[in-house]
Amino acid sequence: MKINWLSNNYYLLVFLLILSYSVKGQNNFIPQSKKKCGIPSNGKIQSFRDNQNWGYGYDSLIVDLDRWDSYSFVTIDSIGATVQNRAIWELTISENAEANSNHRIYIHARTHPGEEESFWVTNEIINILISESPFAEFVRSNCIFHIIPMYNPDGVELGYPRENANGIDIESGWDDIPLEPEVAVLKNRFSNLMLSVPNPVKIALNMHSAYSCTRYFVFHDEVGTSENYAILEQQFIGGIQSFFPGGFENWDYFVSWTSGTPDQYPESWWWMNHGENVMALTYEDMNCEQAGLYDSTANAILRGICDYIGLNYINISDENGNHPAGFSLGQNYPNPFNAITLIPYTTIMPGRVTITILDIMGHEVLQLVNSDHNVGKYFVKWDGTNRYKRQVGSGIYFYRIQAGLINKTRKMLLIQ
Repeated sequence: MKINWLSNNYYLLVFLLILSYSVKGQNNFIPQSKKKCGIPSNGKIQSFRDNQNWGYGYDSLIVDLDRWDSYSFVTIDSIGATVQNRAIWELTISENAEANSNHRIYIHARTHPGEEESFWVTNEIINILISESPFAEFVRSNCIFHIIPMYNPDGVELGYPRENANGIDIESGWDDIPLEPEVAVLKNRFSNLMLSVPNPVKIALNMHSAYSCTRYFVFHDEVGTSENYAILEQQFIGGIQSFFPGGFENWDYFVSWTSGTPDQYPESWWWMNHGENVMALTYEDMNCEQAGLYDSTANAILRGICDYIGLNYINISDENGNHPAGFSLGQNYPNPFNAITLIPYTTIMPGRVTITILDIMGHEVLQLVNSDHNVGKYFVKWDGTNRYKRQVGSGIYFYRIQAGLINKTRKMLLIQ
């Protein structure tokens, strides 16, 4: 009997195919320790993220799209298709998406399917933006947010850690010829928004999650950008840190582009085409068992974005003016300040009050107040010199008032 060669060597072919894919998926053999993001390097992925779509699949996204679409200020469109013809869905969130004066922000997530933490942060950004809070209403009235929750749905459905359906890492394929379909779609969308509207994109965030159990932004050195852009990056990252003390690493935690400007990343495209006009950065969330606090992370990112683009919402209270904790904390003055500033606060219920100064990483600098208070208006002075036997340098600090289990924090800037 004649035996078919293909049938006789089936297992050999399967082995060769698996070997070929594993080599192709190693991103040209770049050591995992050198990659800026990805699944944990020890390969121990919790039950393969429940053995399905890394924990959140395309079907889950479709369900969420239906829910998000029920809001009058949310518009959902497909901006194109993937290799396997899945739609790449984009949300536009704004009270007036046609307003020429509104600030435009772009966020895309889940380029690497195994980094689903990037989706959960993005999901919380969406939840805040569609909420009924005064802050959300303020942002929707002044901004236009474009958000892609799942940029690489093929890779998600196939269970690939980093690649699209063609086995290509589309994060680093922005200089490929020809472009992968997903890259071509997003690049075309970016180009249209920058050329066809009077208010182009000001901030573009590329959401990922890193090997290390930390939250940080990938900083682009001035060698690959410009001295002024490096300063703007520090301001942007520092502003976000200020709303989540201790939650993010400092701006210099991961410094890239130290030998020039690469051409293979989305941020490369932004810089080479629009320079300092667009703050384009990669954000890396935690990729470990300790990952979480997505709501705090999203809140800090949104408020930092507003600070950077100059939106003043300081008088808008998410509590609609109510202070259930029995106190209020005013903004220090002057601010910024050199050496000495005054911190006003009001108690409308008697009790113990503590006021603490924190640095940008959330570490305690000193305690200014720790005593019982009657109802009334107060202020406390902080001398940023060595009067309290602890010299501090210029930078962003926080002051936190606490009564019982309730606390409120504000930021201030010391310039010496």
